[in-house]
Amino acid sequence: MSQTNRRKSNGFGHTYKVGNSWRTVIRHQGQVISASSTIKDESRKRARDKYLLAVSGNNPIATTDKTVTVESFFSHWLHTEHRESIAPSTYRRYVSLMKTHILPVIGKIKLANLTRNDLSRVLTTMSQGGQSSRSQQQARAVLILVCREGFESGVMVLNPALGLRSIKLQSSPISPLTLDEVRRLLSTYSGTAMGARLHIALLCGLRQGEALGLRWADIDLEGRSIHITQQMQLVNGKAVSVPLKTTRSKRTVIITNETMKELSLLQSSTQEVNGLVFTADNGLPLSSHTDYNNWQRALKLCGIAPKRLHDARHTAATLMYRQGVGIETISRALGHSSSAITSRLYVHSADEPLKEAAIVMNSLIRK
Repeated sequence: MSQTNRRKSNGFGHTYKVGNSWRTVIRHQGQVISASSTIKDESRKRARDKYLLAVSGNNPIATTDKTVTVESFFSHWLHTEHRESIAPSTYRRYVSLMKTHILPVIGKIKLANLTRNDLSRVLTTMSQGGQSSRSQQQARAVLILVCREGFESGVMVLNPALGLRSIKLQSSPISPLTLDEVRRLLSTYSGTAMGARLHIALLCGLRQGEALGLRWADIDLEGRSIHITQQMQLVNGKAVSVPLKTTRSKRTVIITNETMKELSLLQSSTQEVNGLVFTADNGLPLSSHTDYNNWQRALKLCGIAPKRLHDARHTAATLMYRQGVGIETISRALGHSSSAITSRLYVHSADEPLKEAAIVMNSLIRK
């Protein structure tokens, strides 16, 4: 018997790379038991645990029992197989989608009988209920992921999510601040903690989680730079530091002299408790809810219509673009995975570069 066969018969299977993750596959009584993780040993451990459960007959996933329901399989997948491979905020969103929109529609169906029409019914029900195209798109992503796992692990004979209709994303109204509004905000709050927070949002374009997770150790005031290395997210009701969204999210942002001054003033006027730049009055991490309310109060005080906090990030991109900063540079500053995302989503009402291009072309024709 070969070494490979001996490994499989002992329940260890084989492990291989899939994108940024590791997948371990074990064959058991004609079935395929698999587990994935970003860590190789963790992938093996999880696959081994599923194998042992399968041997004991207690694992609803590693079975061809036609009495297994969608709810049983989907819930098990989300809370065990998939939870460790996604961010806490994404997990919370998936739980909400599963509980509110997916399982109420198809949860009682036998897994063996699940069809693409059933999956489409979930999306149709969401649409008829007034759910946004973004929510429908996220639900579709969950359905595709869990069905792919079911098929690849051998639990489902066919993948019902293949060919599942796509959702056309309807763009939410995006309203970046004008240059006059930005100047008004920064002038009004100059020298305060809110002033520094506005600089980080409106000029540096940090995501809210990145700003709230910013530490003084990440700031080089002499070098006028900020190193984005983590973000703050709510996990089980507690604010904790977690890894960034993507590899390109980890970046260095060069700050303006004015931003450097605001951060210096904030550092000299506050006492460091946990090393974070922005904290609540009691020194604890600033909650996203409080941060959002502070933003809305600042807008109201300066006579600016209510806007999403994320619109500050759009503002930073638009202001840079208007000053002739290239899309690729803006993309790096914002930590996007590609410059195409920056161009499509984050640059608005910036006609100056287009006007300059028209002048150049006009001059060329005249020559």
